[in-house]
Amino acid sequence: MDKPIVLHIGEPIKYNHDFYTNEFCKRFHVVRNDCPDRAAFMQALKARKYGDFSAIYRPHFQTGGEMGQWDEELISLLPPSVRIFASAGAGYNWADVEALGRRGIWYANGAGASDEAVSDTGLYMILSVFRNFTRSQLAARTCDPTKFDEAHRLIATISANPKGHILGLVGLGRISKRLAYKALTALGMTIHYHDVVRCPPEVEQELGEGATFHPTLHGLLAVADCVSLHTPLTAETRDLMDTAAFAAMKPGARLVNTARGPVVNEEALITALRSGHLAAAALDVHYHEPQVSKELAAMDNVTLTTHVGGGALDTRINFELNAMKNILAVVGEDGGVIGEPLTPVNKVVMPL
Repeated sequence: MDKPIVLHIGEPIKYNHDFYTNEFCKRFHVVRNDCPDRAAFMQALKARKYGDFSAIYRPHFQTGGEMGQWDEELISLLPPSVRIFASAGAGYNWADVEALGRRGIWYANGAGASDEAVSDTGLYMILSVFRNFTRSQLAARTCDPTKFDEAHRLIATISANPKGHILGLVGLGRISKRLAYKALTALGMTIHYHDVVRCPPEVEQELGEGATFHPTLHGLLAVADCVSLHTPLTAETRDLMDTAAFAAMKPGARLVNTARGPVVNEEALITALRSGHLAAAALDVHYHEPQVSKELAAMDNVTLTTHVGGGALDTRINFELNAMKNILAVVGEDGGVIGEPLTPVNKVVMPL
């Protein structure tokens, strides 16, 4: 019997060669996409160039996007044999996961692989916005003794320790739970959160004296000293942090975003920072990424990084490995479905 086909998009694997050879390729016949753009890829799907493949494998989130958005137009060309799309990366705004689910195709992301790295980045950003480390670093890098002394005197009068302050988490998932634990144990912060579904009491109790749930976003914003965003980018969360949201925040509060850039309306953020209503912000992700806002870049109370929240080698290794494991969990030796992926994204829209 022929092995089920897996369509591999993007660069070859780089790290898990033994698993790829001894586990993955023993079960599947892997074919590589060689089409350079969307038009060519769509034509290849129409011509059944890759055969009746059972899975799509994207091991590196920075490659394999030459076909552009996985929307209804593209998804409609997939053969009925496709069971799962397994991708690196935690985000999935580049794929219509609901459209995939309606066709009975699982979408699995790299959830878990980047938990430590992204939560560490969040912890660094919390420290930066409380202690004004970016302002200090910029002054030090001028090598100007006068600017050094000015920053030295000023920062001690405008900074605070995170201990005892409220960290407000928008979304309490895997990454934000890790960040909450680190902020609680390392910094002595108190945890509050808002999510569409409240966590079970035992999960809340794991976070110190218990994480406090807020049924509304603005309810959380009104009490948090620092707000950290942990929500996927969807039509509902685009511009979630808008003018009204910033107005709902406590005067002098701080914002951290390691989620997705368009969750924050940057014009509204700039206005809140310039008015002094917001004390500081830290962004690893940006609205028009890779273009960074020049207005935000000019502010010394804003910490900016280049979407490196999950940028650790451990993350890349596990993204690549976990995508293979997701396919192995779903596709059987005959190409049929044998189970659910380890990290499903679109379970709620999958046919029963």
